[in-house]
Amino acid sequence: MVRHLLALMASAVLIFAACGTGETTPVPTSAGGRAVSGASTTTPTQATAPLNRDKDTLVVAVDAFNGDFDPASAYVLSEALIWRGIYEGLVRLKGDSASEVEPLLADTWDTNADKSIWTFHLHPGVKFSDGTPLTADVVKDNYVRTIRIALGTNLILGSFLTDPEVQIDALDSKTVRFDLKTPVPHFDLVLAAQNGTQIASPKAYTDHSTGAKDQGHEWLATHAIGTGPYILDTFAPGDQVVLTQNPTYWRGWTGTHFKKIIIRSIPETATRRQLLESGDVDISYAGTPEDTAALRTDPRFVVGDFKNLDMTYIMLGTYGPLAKAAARQAMNYLFPYDDFLNNVQKGTLARANGVFPDALRTHDQNVFKYTTNVDTAKQLFATAGVAPGTEFTYEYYTGFGKEAGLVLQQSLVAAGMKLKLIEKEYSAYNADLTTDRPVAERANMYYWGWWPDYNAPSNFSWILLNSGAAPDACACYNSGYYKNAEVDKIINDGFTETDDTKLADSFKRLQEIAVHEDPAWIPVGQQLDDTYFRNDIKGQVFSPLYILTWDYYALSRG
Repeated sequence: MVRHLLALMASAVLIFAACGTGETTPVPTSAGGRAVSGASTTTPTQATAPLNRDKDTLVVAVDAFNGDFDPASAYVLSEALIWRGIYEGLVRLKGDSASEVEPLLADTWDTNADKSIWTFHLHPGVKFSDGTPLTADVVKDNYVRTIRIALGTNLILGSFLTDPEVQIDALDSKTVRFDLKTPVPHFDLVLAAQNGTQIASPKAYTDHSTGAKDQGHEWLATHAIGTGPYILDTFAPGDQVVLTQNPTYWRGWTGTHFKKIIIRSIPETATRRQLLESGDVDISYAGTPEDTAALRTDPRFVVGDFKNLDMTYIMLGTYGPLAKAAARQAMNYLFPYDDFLNNVQKGTLARANGVFPDALRTHDQNVFKYTTNVDTAKQLFATAGVAPGTEFTYEYYTGFGKEAGLVLQQSLVAAGMKLKLIEKEYSAYNADLTTDRPVAERANMYYWGWWPDYNAPSNFSWILLNSGAAPDACACYNSGYYKNAEVDKIINDGFTETDDTKLADSFKRLQEIAVHEDPAWIPVGQQLDDTYFRNDIKGQVFSPLYILTWDYYALSRG
């Protein structure tokens, strides 16, 4: 299954970018491919899969999930797919947009002229499922804890709030102010991030704390108390999670909503598809490209085709035979993009335009794009001093990346080179990416994927391309030890750049460098949101950033 990263972000380790690969939805699309709000409907003439179970229970089949429900540390999509129904933040992304924000726990907000101070006004009467009222002090306490405990999601807000005890101020019980000390024109997008911004009941981490280092984390790893529509009922690691309605939910239960959510761990792609077709499952993570192609033609199901902010790529190590830029350019000319995307991936990945996804804010899609050319690759290898017959190494983890390695292996043979494929299980692979070792012990190439925490080019880029994110500096994902001083400066300056035109120009320059002049990757493709839905599930809207998770409160059965 060349697709979702079990947690592509899995165990994601701090810093500025969340990751992953994929998302979902059963809604009709407009001519431009955008989701139509309101989701799918079933007409009397349409076939519908059988349903021999409770119609008020939504059953979701995923490949795996992790058991960490602490908003201060949970940074994996397989956790967010569970707690998205339990926790809420001040704001969230609106519909299928990656750049528009709408109210959630905050009704309104305002900012000063230079956008260095942001003030949010909370919705009155909100309570956590344990009865604790939501107040501005609770919001401050949550965010101070998330930043100070530094368990993984701290730098999403902590990048702007280095002194959160002072910079976050509860002006009154319903008003919280953030003094960022510098202009941050899109801080509302930062607060709409899926990770690091969710708010838990303070009783959850004070009543169960074992000390300053713990602050309730051990308890919250398997428990969750939020303001959201559902309550964590049961959690069986490696098996299933059950969520039930929060009877005191502040938005109420008028209309049609699911009473229970069951999330099942089904690693086998064939089993997930079988359960979907038999009516035992309502939503399923995608299987093989062949599964996706077949289900697209089955009227009983809806398969998403929405291009999100997830990029899939092959990291190129800037050491060994790929130390020179010309050798990395050669690798980009060797990859058979169109054949791989059309014949192997069967349209479940879209062609990449540079190292950024198309929907990333300020992205210019008219960047240099490689075409497959073996002769040009041979010339570039010669320029870089890479001798014919050189053997490269390519590492991937089980279920993600083998097919791309096989097609690259064939291309390298055509260029007179060799490629050794190395398969690892996920945890070992993630350790290989993020652990510093002598370059002689590292693979030359790694297959990976990523999406940002929020829609900003610096947030997407830092953890992948900044020299400060290499394994010798932090446990991050610049696993090829890419280092370019101009790229570093563009990324670092971009966090606080207030002029979008300047921001776009600078990141266009970054792409010229990282794509063409001094390549960091082979951009394999942009992930499509191709999760499978029964056609009687209504209410899902594609989100380019809330990937492989669902707004359970919005879903219902038609």
